[in-house]
Formats: sequence, structure tokens, C-alpha cells
Amino acid sequence: MNNKILQMISEYEEDKEFFRKYSEEAITKTENRLKASFSSEYREYVKKYGSGGICGVEILGVEGEDFASVVEDTERYRELDLPKKYIVIEDVDEFIYCLSTVERYNVIRWDQTSKEEIERYTTFHEYVQDSFQETIDNW
Repeated sequence: MNNKILQMISEYEEDKEFFRKYSEEAITKTENRLKASFSSEYREYVKKYGSGGICGVEILGVEGEDFASVVEDTERYRELDLPKKYIVIEDVDEFIYCLSTVERYNVIRWDQTSKEEIERYTTFHEYVQDSFQETIDNW
């Protein structure tokens, strides 16, 4: 994880904003259920933090050996025609941010009405850093 993200988390983390570390086995179980392969950056985040964020940003992930918010939201949006190559990493109500599980592992914005896939970030770290910085600036 890049130093800027770690610094933001260290500075703004409050109690219970993250579900803590998860095993490689729990992450693999989640990938298998979604029939997806996580990027190394997302895998690292989930392994260290589980899910959660700072200042109101809630990045979906794994919250236990048998529960993962990333699974719950991804399965719900796949029923609404989200392409299977994406997993939901943040639900912002009017749209969702999704991480591609193939090729470049970019982050897109998708909404259930237009079904349009708009590339927003080239990497998971770029998405996290920008999301955290924006919420810090508005905090």
C-alpha cells in the first residue's frame, strides 16, 4: 500500500471503521464465491483491513470468515446486469464503484439505469487515495 494512503488512514482512522486483518484463505474463499480474481492492491487492502475506510468512505471487502460485503453487493448488482468481470467496492447510492477482476484491474463507475461503464481510475490505489483525499478535504 502506498505511503500516502497509509498516512491518511493513520491520521483519520477512528475505532471500528475497519474490520481487521483476514487470512489468505478467507480472501480466496471470497474470490471463489464471486468467480473472480482480486488485484494484488485490493487483496493487500482486504488482507490488512478487511473492509471499511476513513471519514465515511466505506470500501467493501471481507468482514469475517463467512461474510463479505463485497460478495453481498456484487451479487445484488449482478442481478441488475452488472458485468461479471466487476466486483462492487463502494456503493454511493446513485452509482457504484467497481474493480475489474481481469486485465488492468481498473476502477469504473456504473449505475443500474444506464448500465454505462465509465473508467474512473487506472488502479485500486489511485481510487483509494483520491476517495480518501476528497472526503478529508470535505471533512
